[in-house]
Amino acid sequence: MAVETWPASLKQYVQDVFANCLLEKRDEAETQLRNLIIESHKAGTLLTTDWSEMDLPSKKNIFQPQNNILQQKVSTEEEAKRLKRLRRFEEDAAQFRAENVSTPLSSMSLDGNNNETVVGTCRKLEKHYLRLTSAPDPATVRPLEVLEQTLELLKDKWKNEQNYTYICDQFKSMRQDLTVQRIKNEFTVQVYEIHARIALEKSDLGEYNQCQTQLKALYESGIRGHVMEFTAYRILYFLHTQNWADVNAAMANLTLEQKQNEFVQHALKVRSSLATANYHQFFILYKTAPNMGGYLMDHFCERERVQSLITLCRACRPTIQLNFIQSELAFDSEEDVIKFLQEQNANYLKEVNGDKYLDAKPAYAALLESSKKYKKIDIKGQVY
Repeated sequence: MAVETWPASLKQYVQDVFANCLLEKRDEAETQLRNLIIESHKAGTLLTTDWSEMDLPSKKNIFQPQNNILQQKVSTEEEAKRLKRLRRFEEDAAQFRAENVSTPLSSMSLDGNNNETVVGTCRKLEKHYLRLTSAPDPATVRPLEVLEQTLELLKDKWKNEQNYTYICDQFKSMRQDLTVQRIKNEFTVQVYEIHARIALEKSDLGEYNQCQTQLKALYESGIRGHVMEFTAYRILYFLHTQNWADVNAAMANLTLEQKQNEFVQHALKVRSSLATANYHQFFILYKTAPNMGGYLMDHFCERERVQSLITLCRACRPTIQLNFIQSELAFDSEEDVIKFLQEQNANYLKEVNGDKYLDAKPAYAALLESSKKYKKIDIKGQVY
């Protein structure tokens, strides 16, 4: 869908976001805008939403104080800057869509002259990621043989330095160079798979989800990769976001070979344990998750601990032994159980003959209240 066809209220909404955004928080605001618009388009509500009634993105610390906002809205110079920011957002959004080719907006080209494939000539192994605001310059784009050398360098740097900010920036730059050159092969899959795993390790679900989306399209085009591993991750991710429609769609699209794979079977067992509230089985699966599935399950383990403890408090009054909670809910230590209870405002403990017990009745009420914070998960997989 062309930006020119956006409703006027959406264009004004984008202007307002950038006008009110703190300069150093602009990237955060851009990310939220992109995801919001793409999700609205996928849902078919882009044209029907009254954007004038929409709140600004949820992270309040990215916006300026109200008195500064009011001053900006009576400034002619600021109005011109807002329009310039809007044009920049349109260009950035086109690049975002070009990289995430599996979205419905992928029909839009990167720029007006995108019919010819760029062939890079840059020989630098390391290059910062910069959003494209015009047609890519071949002199700044690395060809495939250079990108292959870059990947080996980045793997060594990640192993030895563990600098995620640097690694993420470099991988995004590699992905961009692959995109503008329309390189889609097993090397492309390898780049996205490695970046996705690193993002999982560092709990960056936003970056992981971008890689996951691209990998799905690459796999479906017939390019080989670790399909079983990432199919399992995809199911676990949907379980985290509680997107049951996507869970069902993913299950319906499984091949017989995938259904028989141990990684996919594990993810399906996790789904079954949640669907039947079999928390005993869920935490066994959590402790035995293959590959990096445990990193994904970490993101919704706390939510399921709250739900399982609500069930225990309802069924096991008046008290529950803390050692049992530690074992049943897969905590590493008693200290971890106590920390968890404190975070949920449910730290109602009693001590009998040297053993600690949870007082079920007051804990139950506190956990019910705490469970409300897990009701909403945004499209980046973050609870808000």
